[in-house]
Amino acid sequence: MKKGLFLLTIIMLVSLGALTGCSLFAENDAKTNTQASNEEETKKEVETEEKEKDAKDKKNEELKNSEESKKESSSEDKEVNSNSNNGSKASESDSTLKSGGQENQVEWGSAWTRDIQFDHALLEITQKSGNTFSFKLHATNAMDAEAVKRGAVNVGEVIGTAKVNGDVATQTAPDPDTGCQIKMTNYTGYVQVETVTDCSDAAGMRVHFDGKYKKGNIPEPEIAIEDDPENNANDNFEASEDEAQNNNDQTTEEDSQSSVESDSEDQLEDSGENNTSESSAQPITKDEARQLVVNYLQSNDPESVIQYDHDDNGDYIFHYYKEVGEGDAAHAATFGWYGVNPNTKEVYDYMAAMD
Repeated sequence: MKKGLFLLTIIMLVSLGALTGCSLFAENDAKTNTQASNEEETKKEVETEEKEKDAKDKKNEELKNSEESKKESSSEDKEVNSNSNNGSKASESDSTLKSGGQENQVEWGSAWTRDIQFDHALLEITQKSGNTFSFKLHATNAMDAEAVKRGAVNVGEVIGTAKVNGDVATQTAPDPDTGCQIKMTNYTGYVQVETVTDCSDAAGMRVHFDGKYKKGNIPEPEIAIEDDPENNANDNFEASEDEAQNNNDQTTEEDSQSSVESDSEDQLEDSGENNTSESSAQPITKDEARQLVVNYLQSNDPESVIQYDHDDNGDYIFHYYKEVGEGDAAHAATFGWYGVNPNTKEVYDYMAAMD
């Protein structure tokens, strides 16, 4: 009986152990399965996150590319619009210029010069405002270098306001004192000046304002006044006492000889034998004096006139001019007045001599 209980107890213990072991194995399997499932889920989550991140990056890149494309498109549109606007403005500018609008489309600068020696002129432009500017036109004239050295230079001047229309500027009104009015045409490289009315009262003899004016203030070349070498030599030469004595002796001899010759001439004049001297003392005629003026001026203009006008202190005065205009507008454009001494045959600038 005891053995039976003992065996039963052992069997029960073994059975209990077996059950316990099975339960433990089942729990381990469950844990293992749960861990594997968790790892698989974690892996799936990681893969899902990576896929979502890649999709997000791809979407951002596509969005960025789209924005850059829009910017480029917008920039091209702006450039096209800008070119279109510039073209429109250029068309408007061209149409304004062609239609002779009020806007000043030409650069007038500040100074233009008629660069002709002895016939120099300077056009100065100031106070430019809109389609108007102020100007001063100063012109001079001299016959030659000798006249410049003597100071025989004639001048003329016009001051006023000009209105610009395209490339032409016209003095708004004639000068109230002289009646002079001018027009200026700008050819970019030069300005052509023309007189609209008679400007002879605004200018001295031979002075005129018409002509082609170069850009810039170009000074007139200075006339060099040469020194007389003989005078310089005499100024720097100091004679010795012997040479001075010889010079005094020679001067005395020359004076004595001159005195003898003078006495002889007086005797000849008294006897009426010096016909040559008497003939040379005869004054020249007006026609001969006119020819001297023609030779002096050397004018190549067949329309110019040299005419005797009057006498002044025994000298013949000639008017040098040219007929211009037609009908009621015809008038004499004076180039100068010239005097001739009938005894010495000297020709001179009459107006310069009066200054």
